[in-house]
Amino acid sequence: MPRREPGGYIGTEMSSLIAWVAVDSRGPASLYLASDSRITWGSPNTYWDQGKKLFTSSLTPDLFGYCGDVLFPSLFLSQIDSLLTNRLLPGKDTTPADGHEVLRKMAEQSFAAYPAVNRAAFTLLHATREGQGMVSRFRLWRTDWSAARGWTDSEIELPSESVLMLAAGSGASVVTRQDDEWRRRLGRTSRSVFSAFCDALASREDPNTGGAPQLVGLYRTGGARLFGIASSGARYICGIAIPESAIVEGSEWRNELFERVDGRSLTLLPGAQRQPRPWR
Repeated sequence: MPRREPGGYIGTEMSSLIAWVAVDSRGPASLYLASDSRITWGSPNTYWDQGKKLFTSSLTPDLFGYCGDVLFPSLFLSQIDSLLTNRLLPGKDTTPADGHEVLRKMAEQSFAAYPAVNRAAFTLLHATREGQGMVSRFRLWRTDWSAARGWTDSEIELPSESVLMLAAGSGASVVTRQDDEWRRRLGRTSRSVFSAFCDALASREDPNTGGAPQLVGLYRTGGARLFGIASSGARYICGIAIPESAIVEGSEWRNELFERVDGRSLTLLPGAQRQPRPWR
């Protein structure tokens, strides 16, 4: 439960956070993180559906996400994003595992100075890519803090199929149930994972999960990717609605069926594969 402070409830939320890989005949081809956009205070009736929960580095192949407490994870990951963007991290000849260890230690050091009365449990995800092209390798770590267990940190083993790797937060069971249904009807596909996640959000079964879906990803080459989302006839990036005047042509856009769409018209791109819902 949140703690009452003089200024009101200190930000708290659980929400939904997932990770999965898309696997082709040659192995893992891409890795994605997705989240909702809801932040709640005190009760499910007090919420904001435009909170940023996923982060990408513009210079390095690094993705980050969080669920649980809001304040420390969102501020810390914003700081890490600035350090990466300004080429202050990683160090010379740093491997992805070494880089993650640096970030983990920085999180622990920063959190040690965080007021104990305002601490609440959270989960951080860090995804990255080692190398480029067909010899590349995706990596994913999960870092948790709770009052009962303290810090835990582990690398998540990548599956050999396009399946949900991890679901965290208060909506995890809803996401998993929807994923089971999509996999039963469609099989093991990357798009079924994201579609199941969007159906979990739309179901409103978890009161701490809501708003537009957020999506970031890594391919075998190139940097971290921040995707625009077409949802209910509107455009969203990082959980916030994008105005008509926004420059959308430089971003990759997906709808809730994971179809590739035009960021201006929100219609299917020429040559893009249609991904119809396998029922209804």
